Formats: sequence, structure tokens, C-alpha cells
Amino acid sequence: MNTYKIIFTRENGTQGTDHFTAANERQARKDFGECYRHSTATIISIELASTNAPATKQQERDTLEKIRKMVEQLGPDSYLAAAFEGCFDLAAENIDNDWACSMADRARRAEKRAAELEDKLAESVKDYEAAHAAAHAVAEEKDAEIAKLKARIQELLEDSKHGYESIGELASRAGEAQRRAEAAEAEAIQLKAKLYDLLVAGK
Repeated sequence: MNTYKIIFTRENGTQGTDHFTAANERQARKDFGECYRHSTATIISIELASTNAPATKQQERDTLEKIRKMVEQLGPDSYLAAAFEGCFDLAAENIDNDWACSMADRARRAEKRAAELEDKLAESVKDYEAAHAAAHAVAEEKDAEIAKLKARIQELLEDSKHGYESIGELASRAGEAQRRAEAAEAEAIQLKAKLYDLLVAGK
């Protein structure tokens, strides 16, 4: 956009100066006429004051509306309608909020965010696999310990079984010895009685 310096005379004969930002001199004259439409101001001279001037927000809004209508005339299924989807709203937000966002910027941010999420997911997968491997190793170690304990319990049960059998055998032998002792004692008593009877009979 360009900035044009316009010198003009008012209806009372005094001179005034104003500046208008427009794409060309013709548009600057048109904007001047619109601005001073309620007076009889007459342009004396117009000169280019500067180039690459930023457009006003209203000029941007007007241009945006023209583009929107042109695209609408092509129909909702047109290639331009597909390409501009979401762009008009974003452009209006830029104008209202003094932003400089674009759909390309949003796409790049979305791609960056997706890449960050993919990295986090990969890290989570690695952490899960490491934790799973560690848990599997611990489980195998515990299984081995349990197997050893079961084997030891089985050995103790076998030892106990043999111990019970030995105790039973010893108890049986002790009972037999007790019976034999009792029989021997009874026999001794009988012999003593017979000896006593013989002694008495000899007197």
C-alpha cells in the first residue's frame, strides 16, 4: 500500500492537508471523496508520500469480504473453497487482534505437537517394556524360589514319613521287649515260689 498526501481547499477557501493509504492514486482520490463527501473540498495536489505502508484494518476487512464473496460465488465444492476453509475466520481474527497467524503456522504447530506426542509415546513404550522385562525377571526368580521351597517341603515330608515309620518300628520293638521283660519277671517269681516250697518241704 502507498500513502498519499493530498492538499485541498475547503469551501471557505482555506487549505487543508490529509493523508490516505491506498493501493494507487485513483483509490486515494476515491477515498478522499468518500471522506469529505459532506463538504465541497477540492483537491489541489496529490503526491506519493511513502510506499509499503500497512493497510488500515478497515481496508483489510473490505478486501477480505471481497475475497470471501468471490470464493462463495464459485460454490462450496470448488477447489478454492476447499483451500480457503478456515482461512477467512483466521484472517478476521488476525485483523481484530493484531495477529499474524496462518493455517501453515497452525499446521506446523500441529505437526510439532504430534511429533512431541510420538516421542513421549515412544518413551512410554520403552519404559513399559523395561518395566515388563523387570517384572518378568522378578516373576521368574520368584517362581524358582517357590519351586525350591516346594522341593524342600517334599523332602521334609519324606523325612517325616520315614521318621514316623522308624518311630513305629521302635515303638513295636519296645513293646516286645516290655512283654518279654514282664514274662521273665513272672517266670522268676514262679521259680522263687517253687524254691520256697522246696525249702519248706526239706525242713
